[in-house]
Amino acid sequence: MQATPPTSTQSFWKVFAALGLLIMLCCLGIVCYSAGLFFVVDRDISLISTPTLDLACDNTTCLKACLHRLPDFEITPLSEHQDELSKKQGGYELARYRLDEQSGQLKNVATPTVADYLKPYQADMQLHYRIWDYFTGIFPNDSDIHVSYMIVYMDGSENRYAASIWELDGKWRLYVNLLEFDSPQVVMDILTHEYGHMLTLNQTQIRGVASEYGREMEQIDFDKMRSTCNDRFFTGYECATDGSYMNAFGNRFWTKEVYKAWVSAFLLLDKEDGLNKTAINEFYAKYPDQFVSEYAATNPMEDMAEAWTEFVMRQKPIGTSIANQKVLFFYEFPELVQTREEIIQGVCQYAVDQK
Repeated sequence: MQATPPTSTQSFWKVFAALGLLIMLCCLGIVCYSAGLFFVVDRDISLISTPTLDLACDNTTCLKACLHRLPDFEITPLSEHQDELSKKQGGYELARYRLDEQSGQLKNVATPTVADYLKPYQADMQLHYRIWDYFTGIFPNDSDIHVSYMIVYMDGSENRYAASIWELDGKWRLYVNLLEFDSPQVVMDILTHEYGHMLTLNQTQIRGVASEYGREMEQIDFDKMRSTCNDRFFTGYECATDGSYMNAFGNRFWTKEVYKAWVSAFLLLDKEDGLNKTAINEFYAKYPDQFVSEYAATNPMEDMAEAWTEFVMRQKPIGTSIANQKVLFFYEFPELVQTREEIIQGVCQYAVDQK
């Protein structure tokens, strides 16, 4: 008896059933893999493969691999005291440290009285020293870029800084806000930004003109101070020196209508009623393609530090925007490219040392 050939409908359902079975097997495989992965991580997370450290690293791909190996800096949340801390403008200083130049050791020189809820953060000197070792171990230093003091504080106010630097009599002071220190990636961004300030605002780069940072001034005051710079760039606070990075950066990117528009916003500086903040926001909104971040529009010094951070921490940009040109600016200087490589390799060396 001759067999009846299958109909097209029967063939369709056979194919459909086969595909369905294949999909079910794939799903089962994924479930089994996920369960096994969970078991491995639960037993021993080190069994999961991680990126290979490369001490010759000179790009952001291996930089991320090195940062991946570092433990977080995250502190215990403040919980119910968060609101209390946020009301204190400028926050509270926890500890002050000075570098003993002869021994090379960091020494605690001041421990202010603080509220009970801040004492655990004040007593965590291991974290304080770790931040210091992280900064001094990764970033190159010389006579012009040499940190002699570190001030640790906690500030939860609206206008808080993650960190800041201050130069006095040729000695740099690094201020770190513990509330902002979290993952190694975040910490690197913060510290790279501050290092950028020291690199571009040290005594070889700028000359002060007796303008207090954050001080209100009128147009006549601004013009008078700017006139003392001659053809060198005026940051709003200092004159750039001949041959400095700031002078080249400012005279290239902060000119004509952009500089004029910024000065108009800058002269509205009044932290109490927020006029300056609003004006700076409007300035940034007018020229968004000129800055790598909104904060960069604050003033030329912050713009350069933010562009420097992008230069060190991100891949080389390929776009033609002014913001990208500011990052590419640093690639024009072989010594800065070398410094970038030293910072990246410093991160990787630090990661190896943590094993």
